[in-house]
Amino acid sequence: MTNGTAETASSKPNALEDYSAPIITHVFLAVGILFFNWSVIEILFLYLVEVAVIHVLFVTVALFAAQPIDGHDGDKWTDEPVPTTLVPMLPPVYRRNSGLVGRYMFLGLMYILPFVYPLTQVADRSLSSLVSPALGLAVLAIIISQLARVWRQFIVDQAYQKRSPAEAIRIGLRPLHELIPIVLFVFAPVTFIIVVAAFAVGDIESRTLLLLAYVIPIGAVRVWLQNANLSVRLQYEK
Repeated sequence: MTNGTAETASSKPNALEDYSAPIITHVFLAVGILFFNWSVIEILFLYLVEVAVIHVLFVTVALFAAQPIDGHDGDKWTDEPVPTTLVPMLPPVYRRNSGLVGRYMFLGLMYILPFVYPLTQVADRSLSSLVSPALGLAVLAIIISQLARVWRQFIVDQAYQKRSPAEAIRIGLRPLHELIPIVLFVFAPVTFIIVVAAFAVGDIESRTLLLLAYVIPIGAVRVWLQNANLSVRLQYEK
């Protein structure tokens, strides 16, 4: 059985892809703002896609994790796990993980889905018409980078046999937990500075400058948060 210290340590970011994920997203955002006249709508859409992709992929891969969850009540976590092969090309699924995976998949989607409908209403168009070739390329890059991240952390060399489902779920929930630090350390102070500047020098007419004033600091804070500066705790943890 994995002890709590080992589980926590192994769930910390320790590879380049942990830092490259937010960097890739914000590079595309900056390029889109500068060269493709992206608005707040495209920015929010890309953020939602990234959050959804990370959540779905990592919570799903928790089904493959063979190690028990330390501190979780229930005899099923002390018994030897029983693997079930559903798809020959994929790792075996451990049924004891299914309840936890289902719960956090539902929880995460309940955070994400309510933003989709208002986004389409504000944009006054369907999601399919919202996705331009440039935005589609950004979405594809996010999906590929996150699939590579899942592969390296949980699949290659049968790493899932040494990981617990809690480790994968924490990564899947991380973007949702980033929201509060981003609001406190980026959105609030940047908005304050922009309002003060508007009073001092007049209206800031450059939409590009305003959007970059938010996107670049948000990217920097998200990269900083990858360095184990954000603790994600599950419901059973005290």
